[in-house]
Amino acid sequence: MRKLPVFLLVVFIIVFLSTSSLWAQESERQGDSSFSTRLNDDIYVFGSDISITEDVAGDLVMAGGRIDVDGNTAQDLMVAGGMITINGDVMDDIRAAGGVISIAGNVADNLLAVGGQISISKEAVVGGALVISGQTINISGAVENNATLSGGDITISGKIDGDVKIEGVENLKVTSSAEITGDLIYSSANRADISGDAIIGGEVEETIVKKAEPGKLKAGAERTAWAIFTASYIGGRIINFLGLFVLGIILILAMPGFFQKFNDRMKHAPGYCVGGGAIVLFGVPIVSLVVFIITILLFITIIGSGAGIVAIASNVIMLIVYGLLIYLSTIFLSYFLGRTILSKTTLNMEKYGWRVLAYLIGLVIIMIVYSIPFAGWVIRFAGILFGLGGISLVLKDLMVKACRKK
Repeated sequence: MRKLPVFLLVVFIIVFLSTSSLWAQESERQGDSSFSTRLNDDIYVFGSDISITEDVAGDLVMAGGRIDVDGNTAQDLMVAGGMITINGDVMDDIRAAGGVISIAGNVADNLLAVGGQISISKEAVVGGALVISGQTINISGAVENNATLSGGDITISGKIDGDVKIEGVENLKVTSSAEITGDLIYSSANRADISGDAIIGGEVEETIVKKAEPGKLKAGAERTAWAIFTASYIGGRIINFLGLFVLGIILILAMPGFFQKFNDRMKHAPGYCVGGGAIVLFGVPIVSLVVFIITILLFITIIGSGAGIVAIASNVIMLIVYGLLIYLSTIFLSYFLGRTILSKTTLNMEKYGWRVLAYLIGLVIIMIVYSIPFAGWVIRFAGILFGLGGISLVLKDLMVKACRKK
């Protein structure tokens, strides 16, 4: 259980990070991740497409879009993604959350999975307990302990060496090849389809749940929708705050000089910051549109097709940097606000801990102000102008200084 918070943190981080990276000991790799050499430490991978083809000696923690694990994992495997395929063996637990999850490798201990479509192939063996919640669940492999399931459609065609408890299933099917050594206990609105050739060693206990009346069903759906909306809104705010905070403390440690230059610009030239922010905020989309039109014209001619490829690639990079600067503007503005507040105290702001505290104070204030209905959008727009302008002016100063040295 001590590793579960790490898994949840990875799920949070993947929501707000658009970059992809790998941390193994002190190494870092960017972009879509594909590894074909033995990995001798705990591995943390974030990316859109991830492929692990060789063995991992420690824990493997991943989050991304499409994830394929063909190598073996010596300890826990914790993964969150859109489409997850696990073909390698895992020597401890698996905790997985995703849209489509397919498991064909062996799991030495427990398997916990939450998702839309989850399948355990007939080649897989789960040595511990099985806990799954999903819309569609197919269990063809072997489970050497109890199974706890919940979902829409559940099909059991493998061997489960223990009790099977199923809650809230819509359709349950136990095929002729299924074998359950313990009890089968389930609750459903429909009677289970249990083959006469299926082997069930214990008792079959069924609870048929009455279907809700249309009026009550609608009211319950409305309450559920509001609950989901509220949870999503609050959860989104929390995730956004955590993302900004984690990224901010990393940047404060990595580039303290840039933050100091930003603060100086905000103090001594706020008007220039607003003007620079307006130029960048409105200018970049206009330039991007012009470059796009030029790119189309270049592709019309065979001679200009090569230049068109360069132009469209440059345009994409420019838009990525543009979006990144807008996102970072909140971080720099929060640090400036917190630093300004703590400057009235006797704290030694040269220490990293006090700088992080200043950033935290500023970030909390800005996130609260940004959340004010209607007025928050106006304040956010003004904050983007200030922050984006300050960052742009500092970058301009650094480029001018570099040119003068040449």
